[in-house]
Amino acid sequence: MLKNDVLAYLKKQTKTLDLDHLDKRFTAGGIAQALNAKRNTVSLYLNQLTNEHKLVKVQTRPVRFIHRAQFEKSNYALKKDTYATVAQLEQENNNQDILKSFAQINPSLKESVERVRAAVLYPNNGLPLLITGESGTGKSYLVGLINRFCRTNKLIKTTAPFVTVNCAQYADNPELLTSNLFGYKKGAFTGADQDHDGAFVEANGGILFLDEVHRLGPKGQEKLFTYLDQGLVYPVGETSHGKRVSVRLCFATTEEVENNFLTTFMRRIPVKISLPPLSQRSREERLNLIYTLLCNEQREIAKPIIVSDQVLEMLANYLPVGNIGDLKNAVKLTIARANADAKKANKLTLTAYNLPVDVLMRSKTESYLSAKKPLQITDETEPADLIARSFPEKKIFLHSLERLLTTYEQSNNHLPNCESKLKQIVYQLFDTLLFEKNASKQLPLLSYVIERLKHLFEQLQNAYQLQVSGNAIYAISYYLFERQKIQWNIDEVRQKNALHSLYQEVRQRYPEVYAYVGKLLLLIKNNLEIELNEVDYIFLSIYLNKLEIITKTGLIKAIVLAHGYATAGSIANVVNRLLNAHTLDAFDMPINVSTQQIANKIIDYSENNDVSHGLIILVDMGSLQEIEKLFPRQLDAPLLLINNVSTSLALTVGESILQKRSFREIGQLAQQKSKIEIKLTYPAKRRQQVILTTCYSGIGTATHVARLLERCMPSSSKIKIIPYDYQALKDPHKIKVVNKMYDVIGIVGTENPEIPGLDFIHLEKILSDKGTAKLQKWLTKSFTVPEIKLIMNNLVKNFSLERTINMVTILDAPKVIENITIFLQELERRFSISLSNQKKFTLYVHISYLIERLIRKEKNDLDPEYAKTYAHKYATDLKIIKAAFSVIIDNYNVKIPVSELIYIDQIIFNHQ
Repeated sequence: MLKNDVLAYLKKQTKTLDLDHLDKRFTAGGIAQALNAKRNTVSLYLNQLTNEHKLVKVQTRPVRFIHRAQFEKSNYALKKDTYATVAQLEQENNNQDILKSFAQINPSLKESVERVRAAVLYPNNGLPLLITGESGTGKSYLVGLINRFCRTNKLIKTTAPFVTVNCAQYADNPELLTSNLFGYKKGAFTGADQDHDGAFVEANGGILFLDEVHRLGPKGQEKLFTYLDQGLVYPVGETSHGKRVSVRLCFATTEEVENNFLTTFMRRIPVKISLPPLSQRSREERLNLIYTLLCNEQREIAKPIIVSDQVLEMLANYLPVGNIGDLKNAVKLTIARANADAKKANKLTLTAYNLPVDVLMRSKTESYLSAKKPLQITDETEPADLIARSFPEKKIFLHSLERLLTTYEQSNNHLPNCESKLKQIVYQLFDTLLFEKNASKQLPLLSYVIERLKHLFEQLQNAYQLQVSGNAIYAISYYLFERQKIQWNIDEVRQKNALHSLYQEVRQRYPEVYAYVGKLLLLIKNNLEIELNEVDYIFLSIYLNKLEIITKTGLIKAIVLAHGYATAGSIANVVNRLLNAHTLDAFDMPINVSTQQIANKIIDYSENNDVSHGLIILVDMGSLQEIEKLFPRQLDAPLLLINNVSTSLALTVGESILQKRSFREIGQLAQQKSKIEIKLTYPAKRRQQVILTTCYSGIGTATHVARLLERCMPSSSKIKIIPYDYQALKDPHKIKVVNKMYDVIGIVGTENPEIPGLDFIHLEKILSDKGTAKLQKWLTKSFTVPEIKLIMNNLVKNFSLERTINMVTILDAPKVIENITIFLQELERRFSISLSNQKKFTLYVHISYLIERLIRKEKNDLDPEYAKTYAHKYATDLKIIKAAFSVIIDNYNVKIPVSELIYIDQIIFNHQ
């Protein structure tokens, strides 16, 4: 039939298509002449085939026609059947990266596809590539994408050859395979009546794909060495004059690499990837593939297709032995059956009755499926449209963002008015991603993201003194895993003004967390290649701020500076390993490094690490006076310089940091260790006004009290809130250091350290008339009357008991309060005492925080010798306290360590 001849002719011509030279072969007149047919009849068929989406019409003069499927196979996807000009058709290629698009709908292949892109884009014909995987996993399809990628990115000419050789066809004759690949000279063997070029020469300037390459024997592999090393191929029968060819090589095999290839051959293949079977890919990936197959079949049958949700579910959960090939056949057979049952219908409806027996038997579906609207596929439907429409992740993200911005707008674009609601929305998003997504199978990419994120958190943990739970790391990993699968930008957001306003407020209100998120996102971009935007800053900052990740442990930072290769690194590594903690960082320097270069390194370090509690610099040699001159104006922290560093000295410093010794104590210990030169300096600028927070039970609760006070202050607060260890405040030397660093205007806490000259407010009395009057007096020099009024209002809102415990722990506050109340009643009954309100408040806060630490299995170590002595002296007290703890032990399934019993006893009776 002439119509089929026209289609076949154009398919052949389109294989060698050059858009810059669309000659008469593609016109109605040229086609009619080539097929010896009437021009008007050919024109009729050309227009019919265009309407059937089998041809593409370019309305130049004269009009040209291109075989659509052949063009898309070699180049890029087209969205229309008719284009006004060739330039308009070429615009479809703008910003199309078919390999990245392929990775986005196949997340499990993302890492492999990135390696493929790197190999293809490598200069001088790219790098040879070997693809392994079971039959039907898409190896040939991926090579086809590589071919299109090379053409659309002008790595090869559009007319360049793409030659495929299936080596399995020569399984019983490896010599014939070798001769067909490399060519042969006349007379080389019986039957060689003339010279033959071979596949390498045929593919010159293009791509040569060797499928089932394991069939190529050792001799054939050795001939490949010559091409890979020299760019020359030697035909069989020729040993002196090789032919120079330029070919991009792709290999594929279903066999084990180690057992089928020479080691010397494998060394010359720098890029090797493996494609997993369908059973190891996610349901979403299989569904994306089914959408593509359905659209392809719809084009062939030229009828709209209606697909029930049950059919989609069963196909998506079908795990065929033959992978993609079997799945493709299953889709074809399903449509063929539906078409056979309704030949005269103008559309097809696919139901479970049309599915092949294998799909019905091997598909694992839920016993109950909620009714969903059937999927309709027409001539206008593209696979990308179906994939985008079915992406639940994108809907989840956009829905959460819309709720977030709407709530923010309803609160007059003021974050403090809606802070708790926004946190709830963000937490729901992360909970949905973490708990409601099907994670029964850990996909390779998801596992990779989790492991990389754990490593990134470890990198930042030492720099920023963080404490992030395992659940949070998993939640953020799932967030990133789902986020990298969808492409969307700020232009898709309807409430852009609210978005930008919220972003700025988050940045100002949570400066520490925002800075941390910035560092984290930079590492994510560099390590995971995920592009994130303002929306991600908002989600992650609010989420991590709610987790209270920045713990401010009060540890001093320390670095070792030494000349020579790995000298400083070796010292720091030994110390950190011996202490089983990261206490020292290291900088190795060339012998001719200048003092200013050293200073620049330290300044850069201070900008990327939390040095607010001070910085110790251990140097191997050099003048401390010279180094010290460079810092006072640039480092907003006390600085301790120690000369003549050694491993022993560094170990002393590391131990002292972990024991939270003061600068003075560390300096004295260092001098005892060796004769050294030291100098302690403080910031050479006006001292920062601060309010200290403290708690008898430890720095953790003091930190949370500081957070509560910070939330009461304006975003541009002139007063800094700093948590401080109660025992440290009892040390006169440490108080001198604090007073040199800061202008302390008062202390808020659960126990008065009784420091001469410093005012104190009990935490439990902070809302009393006397307490608020004293606090207002502290604030008078720094804030206006309206600002103080706002602070007082925030104080009432933030410092309720339930609110305090909510900030101290993630546990259910009402339940915690109920259990601690029973505990306190038991204490009073068993000891026959009446606890003061101050001590009750202290115990409520301390025990709520204790419960969470015990659930998380965090340690709160006490000096063993001290604990042993104390436990012997007050054994009866500790026994009674442990008995009273029974309600906590039973409800939270925790074990109360002796150290915590001692803390409680000290709070109740002030024992030392």
